[in-house]
Amino acid sequence: MIGRLEDKTDPFIEAVISDPRWVLEDELMVQVLGFTLYGYAFGLGRIVNLMDVEDINASVAEQLAALGVGAQYAQGLTEAAFECFANEADQSVHSQLVSIGHSHIASDDLTECVESIFQNTETLREHVQ
Repeated sequence: MIGRLEDKTDPFIEAVISDPRWVLEDELMVQVLGFTLYGYAFGLGRIVNLMDVEDINASVAEQLAALGVGAQYAQGLTEAAFECFANEADQSVHSQLVSIGHSHIASDDLTECVESIFQNTETLREHVQ
């Protein structure tokens, strides 16, 4: 099942990291990708592949770690994303990023979702400054 999930999530990740705007050292960008990826993967994993939450979480954490994000950081980000998703009352920015990813589970063309990584990173950066 994890292989079927990653057949869908790998092209999304590849599209993001192959974009010239991608900067692995940009922690905010990594977080935006991580939370958005989690929503996308969770939707595909639970709804399409009927996977256990633990398997989805492991897959996302492994994919983030494979990018060069520290394994502990990737695990923590994944756990935080799950907590946002599981808490219906959570209206945080992180929860909104998870929802953005989740909203694309039926999309064949992920161009809009990929673009959202960079747009949301810049929007958040502007609000922080």
